[in-house]
Amino acid sequence: MGRIMVSLLLCFMFSLDSVAQSLDWITVGGNNQRNGRAGVAGPGGDFEHVRRNSLPTIWGNQIFIDGNKLVTTRYISLNPIRAVLACHKMSFTLDTLWTRNYAENGVMIVMGFRDDQIYARNFQQQGFDTIYAIDPDDGSVIWKSRHTVERGIIWTAAFAENGDLIVPGSGTKSVMRINRLNGDTVWTRYRIIPNTGAECMCVSGNTVYTFEGGITTPKRLMAIDIATGAVKYYSQTLPGDGDQEIPFSIGTDGTIYVVRDGGDLHALSDNGTAIVQLWQRPLPGPVGTYSTFGVMSDQDVVIGAGRRLYKIDNQNGNIVDSTEELISTGTLNARIAVDPQDYVYAGNGASVPSEGKYFSFDRFLNTAWTDPVPFNYYSGPALAYGNGFPGIYYCGAGTEITYVFDFASAYSEEENLPSDFLLLDNYPNPFNPETNIRIELSRSLTADVSIFDMKGALVSEFRNRRLQQGLNEIKWNADGLPSGSYICRVETDAGVAVRKMLLIR
Repeated sequence: MGRIMVSLLLCFMFSLDSVAQSLDWITVGGNNQRNGRAGVAGPGGDFEHVRRNSLPTIWGNQIFIDGNKLVTTRYISLNPIRAVLACHKMSFTLDTLWTRNYAENGVMIVMGFRDDQIYARNFQQQGFDTIYAIDPDDGSVIWKSRHTVERGIIWTAAFAENGDLIVPGSGTKSVMRINRLNGDTVWTRYRIIPNTGAECMCVSGNTVYTFEGGITTPKRLMAIDIATGAVKYYSQTLPGDGDQEIPFSIGTDGTIYVVRDGGDLHALSDNGTAIVQLWQRPLPGPVGTYSTFGVMSDQDVVIGAGRRLYKIDNQNGNIVDSTEELISTGTLNARIAVDPQDYVYAGNGASVPSEGKYFSFDRFLNTAWTDPVPFNYYSGPALAYGNGFPGIYYCGAGTEITYVFDFASAYSEEENLPSDFLLLDNYPNPFNPETNIRIELSRSLTADVSIFDMKGALVSEFRNRRLQQGLNEIKWNADGLPSGSYICRVETDAGVAVRKMLLIR
């Protein structure tokens, strides 16, 4: 547990309808450019770890969040292999809304969540996966594609500006743009496909970038016009072995970063007529198969190599900083998120499952906190906010989804205030055993006031309380409850506000 904030306005939030697209974390590794940059702050110093139940899973898969819902894949069996979608409401209790399995072979993997549609595929491991668009409200199928896509347990879609999917297809249609409204193809483009289609596409502006080349043929990047599917140009050959290509990113300044299996880290630039190399450097160790990049606000790059994360100077490829060793053996499979304050969050994807952990680092890669989570090599941290609960969401094996939240750093007092009410500091705070919950209104409203302990249990509530314009006080008596932090949540038709309170006996 982090330090308790006792006198700071924690957060306020508009109604959920006004923040339907509250998140830019639409693919693994961050935005379409897969550079790990998130639009919301994560828990830097003052935070709480909260664990919520989901379906039991044998390993963790990536979490996707849009608006007030969270969805992930839960592997419930390996013999036979079975994977189920689980959708949760973004709330303190993270209630399960529904679970579904649509595939005949019983394996569904999430590949994106955007514009109020969940995208998942029937994972067959034979290059014939089929895409589904799913309604997040009830889990019903909106459409099922008539086109098959490439296998790969962790690849995710990228998106055109209008929300169309960019995915690795199969056969002669090895790059496809899929219409988000009906699942039809907008265009297809052939390439010599890498070993798998795993996470080897980025979108930046009007261009799709992807690898071209097979196990026995040279690998290079290709640039594709996102509107027409026409090939613009190729990079030079990027030396390395014939295995799959995953670590691939574009910085916010447009620099393209690629790590070749068995090869170097490359920085490249698209000058409008060609992809040209800026520099290449060897890394201190191998890069894990499922790793992703992070890009700092100064454009320096964070990547896992060997057993550490390294911060790389974007101008010349020199190492600037590194973390402590994050695993004791094997190769780091670091899946990275970077928030606007340059805190770095990563899962280590340890090859020894019991060593699985999630980490937070400051901009100099000093460790801020760790959280042991076994079997996390298919899941990275997702930064988001929803229903007043901002933070990082992640999982591994077991029955739990974890979120780490810090209200104070995720919202400022000047932003995200409900227009008609304020949840003021409760008084006194800390308290024993009574405190006054204070709500200031610009008009009369009906409110539901709920109080939770830090395990998510509802300990007290005031339903349908009619409040008048001006300052209102609701006395809460915590007699019989233990010392500790409690969450007060006030919901009205004007929005939701949340505050943390401290009971000290």
